[in-house]
Amino acid sequence: MGPLQEALAAVGVLIIAAVLGFNGWQSWQLRRRRARAGAGDGDAPPQHDAFAPTTPQERREPGLMDEVAAEAPELASTVSQDAHRARAAAMRIDPLIDAIASFVFEQAVPGESLLERLPRSARAGTKPLLFEARNAQDGTWEPLRPGQRYMELQAAVQMASRSGALNAIEYSEFVTKCHALGEVLGVAPDLPDMAEVLEQARELDSFAAGNDAQLSINLQAQAVAWGMDYLRQQAHACGFTAGQTAGRLALVESLDEAGQGDAQGRRHTVVQLQFDAHAELADDPATPVARATLLLDVPQVPQALRPFARMREVAQQLGDALGARQVDDNGAPLSSTALDQIDVQLQQLYAALEARGLAAGTPAAQRLFA
Repeated sequence: MGPLQEALAAVGVLIIAAVLGFNGWQSWQLRRRRARAGAGDGDAPPQHDAFAPTTPQERREPGLMDEVAAEAPELASTVSQDAHRARAAAMRIDPLIDAIASFVFEQAVPGESLLERLPRSARAGTKPLLFEARNAQDGTWEPLRPGQRYMELQAAVQMASRSGALNAIEYSEFVTKCHALGEVLGVAPDLPDMAEVLEQARELDSFAAGNDAQLSINLQAQAVAWGMDYLRQQAHACGFTAGQTAGRLALVESLDEAGQGDAQGRRHTVVQLQFDAHAELADDPATPVARATLLLDVPQVPQALRPFARMREVAQQLGDALGARQVDDNGAPLSSTALDQIDVQLQQLYAALEARGLAAGTPAAQRLFA
């Protein structure tokens, strides 16, 4: 290691130490103020003015659901209540992938008060933050809701995703936000040990990297390219519907609570069809397209939906309709034998995810592999 690298490493260590020292000072200051408040009131429990409702003129700090609305505005107005519940379920705190801090209240707190005081940004670096609370009436943990009262709040930061493991800077940002939240709530957070969290994050990231799979089958025009309209028509005939972005269609199927295919169950994008977005946006509906790609994000789709089998079925059906060859990313033909071997390997991957408690298509797996 050269002198410059050694200097940079030393600066990094000093920055992390400074952040941790500041976090500790914040926690000490908060505990000291609470102790003074308790001593001044005698035996009376401290009154938490932070829980009083804000007036309309006060600035409202957006909460977790505001972050959802900002990232996907259509959720706020056009999606059904079932879709709202499904998204909320996918965002539940899970100790398998989250580091969790807790805030215990001495008296029940209105959900509105908590929502108004959550951090403006529900992220620490690249990692999302989640918030849940224990309902004072029935003791269940749930996303914060207006009109409910809560005895405990949990804040969580995701320990790993496809962007990598939670690092020291991101965890320090999470700690800082927890201390700031504790400051306005008048409750010191109970935080997990940093070294343990970062070790868990690295191990989880290593597991995810070794058990991830994104598969593709390319359909290549053999004689002449297809017109954009013709490709779309044939894809719709195979069950594909419009995707969220240009150049993508989605094969969406449903799964009931028992894990069986069901038109009334939870909806999942099983396979995506990707093609030239410029061709779809062109004014001429006959704009030629010579290649389309079927995509399967394995950890995102429940195994019960048979996603790889469905991918092979629609590849055959759509390929026959288009007169296309099935090829790999290098243009080499894909044989049934090769696809069978991939299927065998997928079964091993599914078993590994299941054994970890992160079965494909579950909310935790979808968050981890995002």
